[in-house]
Amino acid sequence: MMLVRPVMLADHAEILALAQEAGIGMTSLPPDAGVLQSKIEYSVASFARKQEVEREQRFLFVLEDTEKGKLVGTTGIAAHVGLSHPFYSYKLSTIVQASDAVNVYSFQRVLHMVNDYTGASEIGSLFLLPDYRRDGIGRFLSRCRYLMMAEFPDLFADIVISEIRGVQDENGDSPFYKNLAQHFFKMEFQQADFVNATKGGQFISDLMPKYPIYVNLLDPKAQAVIGQPFKASRPAMQLLESEGFRHQGYVDVFDAGPTMQAERVQIRTVASSKRGTIERIIPDADVLAGTKNMLANTTFDNFRMTFAPVQEVAGGRVAITARTADVLKVKAGDTIRYV
Repeated sequence: MMLVRPVMLADHAEILALAQEAGIGMTSLPPDAGVLQSKIEYSVASFARKQEVEREQRFLFVLEDTEKGKLVGTTGIAAHVGLSHPFYSYKLSTIVQASDAVNVYSFQRVLHMVNDYTGASEIGSLFLLPDYRRDGIGRFLSRCRYLMMAEFPDLFADIVISEIRGVQDENGDSPFYKNLAQHFFKMEFQQADFVNATKGGQFISDLMPKYPIYVNLLDPKAQAVIGQPFKASRPAMQLLESEGFRHQGYVDVFDAGPTMQAERVQIRTVASSKRGTIERIIPDADVLAGTKNMLANTTFDNFRMTFAPVQEVAGGRVAITARTADVLKVKAGDTIRYV
């Protein structure tokens, strides 16, 4: 059975192994033991509602194969980005230039560096081992975060974003980065990406130009990838689109990958999820009529989610199996959120 639960300090070694499997390019899950330790500790503090992380909580979850007793994936939510450290994006816009003297009227695409997503909630840290990319597990791992947003809406912003990895070549280099940011950072793409993941984005403000970038002055290879996802990231982007996320012209400063955004209350899973009170728990040997759902308990500090059958009973009551109850740590009379 697949269980999504909050990360624990004891998970560090397995999280590091997952990060190493994910490789360079996943900024929210860098393969650095010290940085991961800090991320785990921060998540633990966030679930404990520690005052020092108030408003900037970051919740890191792990996907556990309960039958094998091992971690096979991660997923996460940042409650609010950019409050203590700037969150940079490029905003792609169009300007019109005209001259009656020479009868020229032209449209120019321009990249402006902005902090428009300051305070937004961000979903990220999504990684799943290749052997588990089947049977809807990846979809579950991506969507389950919205159950937390639905259950604890006051923790999160009205706008939710997700950065999609941009196009890279066969060597892992970014055509966009190579033709723009590398001129200012004076380092290779993978090194800059790692610095951003482990030390934050202050060097972006320090080194990148503050003036608009005219797209047509960039190399055609760089122009072609603006707002385009990496091939391996297309399924993740399609999942976001199915939930109502859209690309509104914002792209990543490094690889120009698209930033997707949605209003939290309009995310499909958030809007369609509902609460139910557990009326009875069915022995696993019995057949439970009903479709499989994503379901979660409603306990903040041990918020657990799984994918299992739920049977709806009259009056907002439900029945679940004993195995599901054990995984979620719930009993008859408790409430669950499901979709």
